[in-house]
Amino acid sequence: MSRQDHNLIIPALIGGSLAGILSSIPFFHCLCCLWVLAGGVLATYLFSDRVSQQSTYKMSDALLTGALSGVFGAIISIIIKTPLTGYYLNWNKRFLESLARFVDEMPPGWEKWTEIGQQGWTPFTFFLNLLLTSSLYAFLGGLGGLIGFSLFKPSKGAMNETPTPQNPGDSQPGL
Repeated sequence: MSRQDHNLIIPALIGGSLAGILSSIPFFHCLCCLWVLAGGVLATYLFSDRVSQQSTYKMSDALLTGALSGVFGAIISIIIKTPLTGYYLNWNKRFLESLARFVDEMPPGWEKWTEIGQQGWTPFTFFLNLLLTSSLYAFLGGLGGLIGFSLFKPSKGAMNETPTPQNPGDSQPGL
């Protein structure tokens, strides 16, 4: 693993932790896409802060950092949401029942929608949920990484500057 690859793991883990925790807390999980984008932006900011002291970074580095933060966020979110599955299913059931009071025409058999997912947790559903969530979060985290790159990229003037010589005699060749 190169030094720059090592520099993106810690920022991605921090951004993914923010995204995973906030997107799995009840009520805050309504804005999960926003939290994943914010985690990607945070990871890119932390990565740019670490790397800007040593060298410049590219858009692909920001994209990779954001996508990796999304994958970490998905893993953390699934670990937190698994014990809360009963709460989420009960919340969905209450939502559909309250929706039925206000909507005159519901499709036939809508009551069965509340029973979907009541069979409980299985390893297959866990890994399927992890795969789907990781894919979505990686996409959104990568998008957040690109947004972060556009916000925190080094200015062109800073990248094109030539370093000032330490010794004044070095700047005058031939003397």
